[in-house]
Amino acid sequence: MNKIYKLIPFLPMLALSACFTVGPDFKKPENKTDSAFVNKGIELNTAKLSEKDLVQWWKLFGDDCLTELIEQAVKTNFDIETARYRVAQARAILGIEYGGLLPTLNADGSMREQAHPIDSHSNDKYSMGATAAWEIDIFGGIRRGIESAKADYYATATEAIATKVKVSAEVAQAYFTYRAYQIEYRITRENLTAQRKTFDITKQRKQNGFVSQLDVLQAAAEVSATNAQLPEIEKNMRLALNALEILVGLQTGSLKEKLAVEKPLPKFESFVPAGVPAELLRRRPDVLAAEYRIHAATANIGVAKAELYPKFTVIGTISYEAPKIGRLVENKYGSWGVGPSISWNLFQGGQILNNIKLQEAVAKEAKVSWKSTVFNAIKEVEDALISSTKERERIELINTLVNDNQKAFDLSKKLYSAGEIEFLDLLVSQRALLASQQNQVATRVKFVNYIVALYKSLGGGWTPPTEEKYIIIQTNDIIKNTQNES
Repeated sequence: MNKIYKLIPFLPMLALSACFTVGPDFKKPENKTDSAFVNKGIELNTAKLSEKDLVQWWKLFGDDCLTELIEQAVKTNFDIETARYRVAQARAILGIEYGGLLPTLNADGSMREQAHPIDSHSNDKYSMGATAAWEIDIFGGIRRGIESAKADYYATATEAIATKVKVSAEVAQAYFTYRAYQIEYRITRENLTAQRKTFDITKQRKQNGFVSQLDVLQAAAEVSATNAQLPEIEKNMRLALNALEILVGLQTGSLKEKLAVEKPLPKFESFVPAGVPAELLRRRPDVLAAEYRIHAATANIGVAKAELYPKFTVIGTISYEAPKIGRLVENKYGSWGVGPSISWNLFQGGQILNNIKLQEAVAKEAKVSWKSTVFNAIKEVEDALISSTKERERIELINTLVNDNQKAFDLSKKLYSAGEIEFLDLLVSQRALLASQQNQVATRVKFVNYIVALYKSLGGGWTPPTEEKYIIIQTNDIIKNTQNES
């Protein structure tokens, strides 16, 4: 009983270790973005851009093929798969840090044969024992390490989600780019067919003596020029398909049959939000991850500062040594001991102080990185808003241009057949029609991809957390997949 009383003076250390930690506490960085709108001066149609829509924004396009490809990419994309293992690594590191709060227990055993140099008689000795040690985290170094590892885990988890957001947008953009090349290829072939008919008409008029051989050669040259565009468009189409397949995590050629049938680009001209509430910016996973990185770096300052203070450990041992293995556990061969231990790094050549300065600099860098991430988020939203708004205006103008060129071409054919205009006039109208139709497709796919970029810039593709542990719920699929693959 008296021996137990000897340990009572150390009980206050246990109580102190539960509430005292060195180093600065993490403070959530202040987001000074406008609380109303990022793009001020224009009203926002909130009915068309809700957080619910952002979670699975790709379904708003009404394309089942696109939805299927994005869902497949989330499972098999290589960047997302890599992110899963990074989450598993961060979770394991957190488990290692948590282990520092618990006692350690080591067991050992041995058998040795020994003899005196003079006396040749030898005997055996068997021993076994165990050592337990428990570091009392009085100054919070271990707890700061756990705090840092936990923040790193959250950051890695949200970065994995950011990868999913990025890949989903890239799949959509690659998909729409491929569809645009399909449409452009068809339009060019249709124009080529029309130009061949014009060439036939021109040859017939030459035979009848109405036009010169120059018109025939010009018609033939126009057919060749348009025909020469097809290999380039086909090349671009195949490259776009290859890019889409690698994003989904499939081998080249896997989607050729699936996407063989042409689909029109979505008509989203009716939807371009003119402003975005700043709250939607805060849902971006990369912004959250940058915030967690500040938290982790701040906690590491405490880990470094804890090295300035002594470390207290309670150590207990028990050992047995006997001439026969069957008598090891008899009391007369056993001994035990328990008591506190202290260690203190009194001189390390400035290593501890410089490590503190290092961690403080890392924390400052993390704050700058967070600020840069926030500003970049605002820029991306602004860019997407401006680009989609102006591209929508271009679509309206180019649609009018295509209609006008179509009417001009139809009239030119009639007038040329009647001999009322020169072939050059018909040629000009043909070229203008093809160019405007190709430009129409290019403008539409740009507009659609700007809308995709807007969803991406708002962190579309996941449900934002309301508290830290919700991050873990969001990454359950990542962790589960990693465990299954292990």
